[in-house]
Amino acid sequence: MQLVLLLIVIGLMHAARSFSPQSGLGAGPAGTTMAGGFLLLSALFAGNLSARLRMPQLTGYMIVGILVGPHVLALVTDQMLVQLRVFNGVAIALIALTAGVEMDFQVMRPLMRGIAWVTGIAVVGTMVVLSATAYLLKDLMPFMYGMSTVQLLAVSLVLGVTLSAQSPAVVVALRKELDADGPLTRTVLGVVVLSDLVIVVLFALVSSLARSLLGGSAADSITTGVLAWEIFGSALAGVFIGLLVTTYLRSIEGGGALFVITLGFLVAEVGQRIHLDPLLVALFAGMFIRNLTSHGDRLHKEIEAASLPVYIGFFAVAGATIHLDALMTVGIPAVVLVLVRGISFVAGGNAAARVAASAEAVRKFTGFGLLSQAGLALVLAVLFSRSFPQLGAGASALVFGVVALNQIFAPILYRWALIRSGEARADSKAPPVRVSAGRLVAENP
Repeated sequence: MQLVLLLIVIGLMHAARSFSPQSGLGAGPAGTTMAGGFLLLSALFAGNLSARLRMPQLTGYMIVGILVGPHVLALVTDQMLVQLRVFNGVAIALIALTAGVEMDFQVMRPLMRGIAWVTGIAVVGTMVVLSATAYLLKDLMPFMYGMSTVQLLAVSLVLGVTLSAQSPAVVVALRKELDADGPLTRTVLGVVVLSDLVIVVLFALVSSLARSLLGGSAADSITTGVLAWEIFGSALAGVFIGLLVTTYLRSIEGGGALFVITLGFLVAEVGQRIHLDPLLVALFAGMFIRNLTSHGDRLHKEIEAASLPVYIGFFAVAGATIHLDALMTVGIPAVVLVLVRGISFVAGGNAAARVAASAEAVRKFTGFGLLSQAGLALVLAVLFSRSFPQLGAGASALVFGVVALNQIFAPILYRWALIRSGEARADSKAPPVRVSAGRLVAENP
């Protein structure tokens, strides 16, 4: 039935696009609204199908996004996606808020040693390994032809940092879908949150260095000040948001879900305009509420009630923006970098967990939780292409190609790891979602 409903929705969208008198349908509000509703419904049915096939629901969301996106069926156009990227900012804010609320320092204190070692060995080590691999593959990447050794090393370092980014979005979504909890789940969450901070800082530093070596402008000298404002300003804004949310939760009983969604829009839209990082703002707000107030549990419930449509839209749009043409053009270098990245994370996670004397599940499976890419990885991919336009389309294709491959396959591996570790309390019986009375609700198993 889910497949039938999916095909019916796709057919209706095709009919609407075919009979429209406007050849450029999609740029206006009507086209954007239609595309948003279509993506939500089609991704919902695809996610249910994916769950029945014992794959992550978010994999279904992304696959249907690829299918209906501009590179396959073109039912959702590039113009529509530009307007629908509001899902990205709101979802990243909600995901970061969820991650922050789940960062209970008192509960996670026994795991901090493992989190620090995994970040230092697996994450930073993978940056170095990816940088070295990119340098060794220079003869297979035309955009690196003609560079001096120093320039090659600088560009390779930027690629290593960019491609090492992970995905709190996938970690949080799979934890929710499988009702997972335990040392592995908490360690992976702590690592992806901490490594996001490390990667944001390192990307700003190494990209500034590379731009100067490639003939960047004097404006690069302000990078340190911009970076300091983005980090410390986002932290202060997060504390302010945390106080605001705490006041609301203390004073008003109902309407928390709507308030959280509205807050996500504000953090995403206003934060970007004043050069704050929405991910950091929401993350610090969540950590503040969890560790310095008594309202963490209620906020978590409100996020759960409000987040499902936003998550579905986020992963569907992410799938639709995957550059299939990039996958076709980058070929061998992208596949090699994906494999090296995966091996490095798995081996590094195992080695770091042994040094930290972590639990067996953490030693075996932590690396699988670091493979996924979305959110920050896509942001860094866009920043990379904008920061180095002189490298041409080949460099952007390589970065987007690696991110796309990890978006598609890595969530499946992490889901497998959570089930094998025994921490997935919902296991493969995660209930599908249905539409009832105009709402998205989970079916009881």
